[in-house]
Amino acid sequence: MVATGALTAIAGLNPFSIAALGISAALSLIPKFSRHLLQAGKPVQRSDSSKNETATTEPDITTPGDFKIYRQAELSRTAASLLANGAILIAGEDGSGKSVLANAVFEKLQDDGFAVAFIEPATPKQMLLEIAHQFDVATENLEGKSLTIDKLKRAIATFLEENTAFLVLDDAHSCDAKFRMWLKQLRRVGVPMLLLATDPPRTDIFINIPRIELKPLPEYAIREIMIQAAIERGIELKPSELSKLQERAGGNPMLATRAVDEEYLGLEVESGDHRRYFDITPLILLVGIAFVIMRFIGLGTSDQALYIFGGIAAAIFLGLSRLLYNLPRESQRIR
Repeated sequence: MVATGALTAIAGLNPFSIAALGISAALSLIPKFSRHLLQAGKPVQRSDSSKNETATTEPDITTPGDFKIYRQAELSRTAASLLANGAILIAGEDGSGKSVLANAVFEKLQDDGFAVAFIEPATPKQMLLEIAHQFDVATENLEGKSLTIDKLKRAIATFLEENTAFLVLDDAHSCDAKFRMWLKQLRRVGVPMLLLATDPPRTDIFINIPRIELKPLPEYAIREIMIQAAIERGIELKPSELSKLQERAGGNPMLATRAVDEEYLGLEVESGDHRRYFDITPLILLVGIAFVIMRFIGLGTSDQALYIFGGIAAAIFLGLSRLLYNLPRESQRIR
């Protein structure tokens, strides 16, 4: 009955209406048919597009409190040296990231199941007690009396000889000289240790072990640190403001965070405390070229005074530049 009714309805239409109905039906089927072909022929692309849509709707935004290590090469090198029963010294200016790197090494060794003692400068006995506590070494004798400093040193040395354990000492340059000499004795028997220091003197333990000089972080890293600090403090910094703050921080991560704090507090600070210096060699060369040109101008214009002045200035400049060039760099000087 339904089919008969449909045929009767179609028969009642003129030929043009029937043709229009057929064309509209065909057009309505084309998108579905093409979509079916695309889905059947490219299933991998469909999966990728869905992933891309998910990534677009859920961007990877760094949340406040996230932590990132920018010195992965130094971290890997330090951990490998310690695992090879070696010792290493990490030197750098205040705020350059020494303690952050030491904590990363400490966590890495602990995660691998090793015993690690992380200590900071204090009195010799306090540091020995802290080492004994972290290594679970007894600090009292059988009678319940506290061990003396010499007995604590022997007990810790015995533990380190019988077990695979590591020492991490922050701000080692501030430790007592006798304590550093004890570290030197431990190093002679192969105890692995990591020392961190700011401008360490090249004496006792510091001259015996290889060192890594922490260089300033690259600009992108300092900018990321500043952006992260600004997010944590709920402020928004423009690119121009970040550039000004970055000049004050240099490549020092601690100074980068401090610069954001100063901006947050509304403090006006013109200069930073970093040790990143700019290369003025091109300026020096320009001054030398100016003196030489001055000499030739005096020669061409028959100006004897200008000729003599240019020659003397050029000679003094060349002598001073040669003298400064032959001076040892700061990192090569023996203190």
